[in-house]
Amino acid sequence: MRIVCALAMVALVASVNVMALPWDKDMVDQPPVKATEDKIASADASIPTVGGEYLTAPVGVLGLIQGRTAAGAMLENPVPVTGETLLAGQRLYEINCVPCHGETGLGDGLVGQKFLPPPVDLTVAYVQSQPDGQIFYTLTYGSVVMPYYRDALTIEQRWYVINYLKEVLGRHE
Repeated sequence: MRIVCALAMVALVASVNVMALPWDKDMVDQPPVKATEDKIASADASIPTVGGEYLTAPVGVLGLIQGRTAAGAMLENPVPVTGETLLAGQRLYEINCVPCHGETGLGDGLVGQKFLPPPVDLTVAYVQSQPDGQIFYTLTYGSVVMPYYRDALTIEQRWYVINYLKEVLGRHE
């Protein structure tokens, strides 16, 4: 009797694995969204209800360069540099930027070491001399290989990161 019960249990377990539920592949069958893609395309005439992104998304590398330049000339950093905002920027940098750019911004983060080209060194004059608005644009829309962070960081948080990048990482050059 015990052998029959044991065989029945084995048959039951085996049949459950063979008869997979129809929705078990939902994660496999869904369309992927890459890190550098918008989740949902928005119409040009749409009005944001939260966040208020006021920059035009780039189209291609030329659009990226033009957008950065325009943002650098147009945007002023509204967040004052204080101990509190630098601490907030440091925390956000550690969470979002350290994996690729490293703790000191040299582009030597553990994840970043796997990329070609490697992440940019944030302490070099090329980055440090950029207007805050230009860096804001890069955080908002990404770069050639860097994904955007507009979904991960609020507008104000991006300015905190910029303050930290300029005031703390920039002094370690």
